[in-house]
Amino acid sequence: MTNIDPKTRKLGLSIKAREIAEEKEAVEQYGSSDSGASLGDILGAALKDRS
Repeated sequence: MTNIDPKTRKLGLSIKAREIAEEKEAVEQYGSSDSGASLGDILGAALKDRS
């Protein structure tokens, strides 16, 4: 998540908000928590593919 202040020309970044957004995206893309797979299982497979 970013926040831009045009008066001071500063850019604010929230790493935590970005992590939450990525987690939600991964659950939507790879399956819901109701499917029986844990988030670690879902993201582990996705991260292996990136390497």
